[in-house]
Amino acid sequence: MTLRALVVDDEPVARRRLRALLRSDARIEIVGEAENGYAALDAVTRLGPDLMFLDVQMPGLDGFDVIELLEPARCPAIVFVTAYDSYAMRAFDVCAADYLLKPFEPRRLETAVSRALALAGRGDHPARLHALVQNVRAGRPVQRFLVRTPGRVCAVRAVDVESIEAADHYVELRTADSAHLLREPLASIEDRLDPAAFVRIHRSTIVNVARVAELRLMLHGEAVVVLASGRRVRCSRTYAASLKQALARL
Repeated sequence: MTLRALVVDDEPVARRRLRALLRSDARIEIVGEAENGYAALDAVTRLGPDLMFLDVQMPGLDGFDVIELLEPARCPAIVFVTAYDSYAMRAFDVCAADYLLKPFEPRRLETAVSRALALAGRGDHPARLHALVQNVRAGRPVQRFLVRTPGRVCAVRAVDVESIEAADHYVELRTADSAHLLREPLASIEDRLDPAAFVRIHRSTIVNVARVAELRLMLHGEAVVVLASGRRVRCSRTYAASLKQALARL
């Protein structure tokens, strides 16, 4: 059996080395490469690989974002490639195809290909990969939000978000110069945020403490929060003390 493989890594040197090693393996046909997560999603759609060597840490969309965004029917077997042992061990523990810890030896790559051959075509593989994503992210504050629009995915870094505001069945992520809608309850998002970085200031509003430029106290204990962009949001009396404490810790 020959696996059609896609190589995904943001480092050109790493892609070249992996391709060079794979050329000597008759079980692998390299059909393409991608330098970031967005390109990886496009390549999977165009090329339909059986196997993807997927770097974990990449700018924009990381390797786990790619897994989350892939349609199950298109999801190939995955070998994670990472320089971070903690990520690699979690991936392996959830029975992803395998992982390669940089720098890896040719013999270790041969083992990874053998394990990928065993997993390729298994119907439960996409579900196991999505379980992997949830397992890795459990207990870790969200680092980015994936905003899906027709024909496009936008990764919004949590540190760039000024405020998160409820909007009917959605929440609105507001940065200094843009706004993005997510169909998720505000309480659910709050559970995934770093509590040291984000504080609720109203029943419908959460702010990034680092993006608060000024707190203007008003009558009856309420306040107006001036964000770094100049935008103003209301802080209710119930949450004013919590915000003041968070600002004092900066």
